[in-house]
Amino acid sequence: MNQSDVAQSKAEIRRAILDARRSKAVGHFCEDSHDENLVLWLADNAHKKIAAYIAMDDEPCTDLLLDVCEEVGIQVLVPRVVGDDLEWALFNWDDLVEGEFGVLEPTGPAEPLQVDAVIVPALAAAEDGTRLGRGKGYYDRALAGLSKDIPIIALVHEEELFDELPTEVHDIKVQWVSTCLGLHEVED
Repeated sequence: MNQSDVAQSKAEIRRAILDARRSKAVGHFCEDSHDENLVLWLADNAHKKIAAYIAMDDEPCTDLLLDVCEEVGIQVLVPRVVGDDLEWALFNWDDLVEGEFGVLEPTGPAEPLQVDAVIVPALAAAEDGTRLGRGKGYYDRALAGLSKDIPIIALVHEEELFDELPTEVHDIKVQWVSTCLGLHEVED
């Protein structure tokens, strides 16, 4: 498959998933199970500082995760868009503003992405760690320099976990996929 075919295939998958999310199709009523699985995983691994994101309305919710991290003292960096890149700042519900894409973003000072784990949004993920985002490449660029020892976890609905997805050379793979049924470690 050439790069043009890959890009077209990715666009078709994005459209189908976004349509399903907007329609509130079956499987999109998991409530807080995504967050609960991640909180347990973070506790089991004794992570003290993570990067995560503030979910948009059509994404699996991260509110419980962010609240629990705040309660138990896990520091959380969340992104904001700066030009074509992401910049990270400490999460605080009281210090958020609506960003360029309608996403809540932090207002605090920028911090380096030096964390124990990174939780990223995704429209889909595959068993081999391929992650399909919204197509602008923000997370691929942000994670490109991250140490291979830092686990990256994609958060998707159960039916958005595929056997395989089209991929391009710049796509950063994840090591874990979190769904409402649990965390799946990807196959190498």
